[in-house]
Amino acid sequence: MKKEGKMHAGKAGITKGDNLITNWLEEHADPAIDKLTKRNVAIANRIADILSKKNMKPADLAKVMDKQQSEISKWLSGTYSFSPKTIASIECALGEDIISVTVCGK
Repeated sequence: MKKEGKMHAGKAGITKGDNLITNWLEEHADPAIDKLTKRNVAIANRIADILSKKNMKPADLAKVMDKQQSEISKWLSGTYSFSPKTIASIECALGEDIISVTVCGK
């Protein structure tokens, strides 16, 4: 059987027909999902930067927030979808904004 559309992914030599998830994502790309993914990674990186700047470890944040270290690890992985409440809680625990927005006054 002939395989068509061969794409190499590193040393694995994954063929286009073998990677259904990647193919589906490429064909059904959703710009909103792509943007959300990039935003989650940026938030995770910002948290990591703040921790580094404050000489804190993820375990320190877990302790301050009374969370399991595994939850902080999820946050820092870049795959967690942050809610506004979670972001606000992290900001309060760190004493620093993770993201900033301008709120219009009355």
